[in-house]
This record gives sequence, C-alpha cells and structure tokens, in this order.
Amino acid sequence: MESLIDSLNPEKWGEVSAADRGDGFVEYSVNRNAKQVDANTLALMIADDSGNPKTVTLCFTLPNKNPVKSVSRAEIKLDAEGTKILGIDLDGDCVVLKS
Repeated sequence: MESLIDSLNPEKWGEVSAADRGDGFVEYSVNRNAKQVDANTLALMIADDSGNPKTVTLCFTLPNKNPVKSVSRAEIKLDAEGTKILGIDLDGDCVVLKS
C-alpha cells in the first residue's frame, strides 16, 4: 500500500508520527470525486460527523496524483479559514504541510 507522502511533494509535505502530528485534527468523511484544480492541486468535498459539507483545497500533490482517491474517512487539519488542508492522518499514516 502506498503511503500518503508517495503522492505529495516531499519538499512541501513531511511524514510525522501520530504522536507528533500536533493538535487540530478532526475526522471527516471524504467524497472521492476530487476536482483537479491544476496538476498539483485538488479541491475536495469533506463533511464532518454532523454531515456539514465544505470544499477544501489540497495543495502540493505530485503531478496529477490524488493521495486520498480511495479514502472515505480521514482525520484532517485545516487552516484557520477552514479552506486549506494542513495535515492528513489516515490510520497513523500522517503528513503535515511544512511551514
């Protein structure tokens, strides 16, 4: 099975352990129909446990890769505006956007 980092730009994203991922992760349902904004950016529809949907952006993927293409639920950390993905934890496979 591929790791999340295998579909992300390793210069922009880093793998971390679940213990070192930091706070702010929330579990979301992930709609598998991602929209390719450009070769390195995806628009994803996610929903919280109450079913409230929102569209978020996953930046710095490898060209035309979707690291969450077969994912239905994941813990995701969003920026303060709630529009950009800063981290993904898929059952302990954790990546965070480098600052």
